[in-house]
Amino acid sequence: MKSVLPLKLVAPLVLGMIASIAIAVYAELGYRRLEVANRQIAAALELQASLHEALALVVDAETGQRGYLLTGKQEYLTPYNNALPKIGGTFNRLREMLVTYGTAQERDALSKLNGLVGQKLAELETAIALYKRNGDSATQALLDTGIGRRAMEDIRAEVDGMAAAQQQQLTAAMNRWSDDVAFARLGMQIMTAFAIALLLVVWLLARRDAQQREARRRAMVEDKRRLENEVEQRTAELSELSSYLQRVREDEKSKLARDIHDELGGILVSAKMDIAWVEDYLRKHHEPQVTAKLERALQALDDGVQIKRRIIEDLRPTLLDNLGLSAALDWQVREVCDRAGLACTIDTPADDSDLPSEVAIALYRILQEALTNIVKYAGAKTVRVDLGVTATDVTLLIEDDGIGIPDHAQGNLLSHGIAGMRQRIRALHGEFAISRRPEGGTLIEVHVPLEPPGPEAAAVTPP
Repeated sequence: MKSVLPLKLVAPLVLGMIASIAIAVYAELGYRRLEVANRQIAAALELQASLHEALALVVDAETGQRGYLLTGKQEYLTPYNNALPKIGGTFNRLREMLVTYGTAQERDALSKLNGLVGQKLAELETAIALYKRNGDSATQALLDTGIGRRAMEDIRAEVDGMAAAQQQQLTAAMNRWSDDVAFARLGMQIMTAFAIALLLVVWLLARRDAQQREARRRAMVEDKRRLENEVEQRTAELSELSSYLQRVREDEKSKLARDIHDELGGILVSAKMDIAWVEDYLRKHHEPQVTAKLERALQALDDGVQIKRRIIEDLRPTLLDNLGLSAALDWQVREVCDRAGLACTIDTPADDSDLPSEVAIALYRILQEALTNIVKYAGAKTVRVDLGVTATDVTLLIEDDGIGIPDHAQGNLLSHGIAGMRQRIRALHGEFAISRRPEGGTLIEVHVPLEPPGPEAAAVTPP
């Protein structure tokens, strides 16, 4: 199957789809990298906060212990007592975070810090127990050893080391996050620029394709207009040729009718006169057998004269030339209807002497063709003919009550009778229509405009 879109448009569209998919995949990967970096940053910050919280709790415990040792008041142990359970919870949270996000070195450092804190808490608990049992002197001797100070320094150093390591990880994660954001931004900008370039290419290609289609459409319209002009010109030439052939045919029929009337008619009349004289002579001399044969010869001559007259009327009706179109139509309708046994009605104007000869003969021939079709195909019982003549036009209506014209007959190119009638009227710049009547039968409508006489023709006075 042929592609709906041309390849030059399909290729950029496919590239655009691939670029869109690449942008989506790249955005998803960048989002995941940023999500990992965010988790690492959050874990590093939480670890730092937990380390400082643990250190602060140890400091609170040591501060409460020293206050109790200096004053001997029980309320100074409140910070100490509050810090002990929190320290355990803090180390449990640190241990869980390092299991998820930490390294083996960091977990070892946490274990070391846990041991130092445990030693520090044991030292604090021992000092409190000595104070309660032996008093201030034994406790002071323990404090003077510096064990507690060194343990606290070790704890601070370990916390600082772990915090520094977390700070390095935090800094690295922040740098990776910034790099990923910058890279993602650059990638999105490149992909966006690529997509815009593809859209621009598609727009340019589509615009050029539209221009080419418009150019082809215009060329097709121009070719169609040229072909229509050629067809119209050829149709006009063929119509003129058909009209010319019809005029030539009518002229030949008229000439043939005159020749038959003048020459053959004269011969038949002369022969009839001579035979009539011979018959009269033989009848007087009592020759019955010869007289009978002469009578048959006279009858044959009468038949020949009638045939001659019918042929002449078919070729060129003398009534049309002598009495006008109305008389010729009336004679033709009644002659055909009488022979075919049809009832006829004809309505014609009293005077149609101003009709041009070409209009009169065209209408007469149309009536001849219509009556022939009615008798041969229609199966009608009645025929009606109306002729209307005005100063500007002439109208002829022919209708019957037969089976009606078939629907396909009007457009049938092989229907020469209808085509001939239509061509006769077209040559006179008139209108021809044939249709089936609603009540049955066929209706033929002919309308021919009449050219008004010019000023020169109007000024001429007939002799």
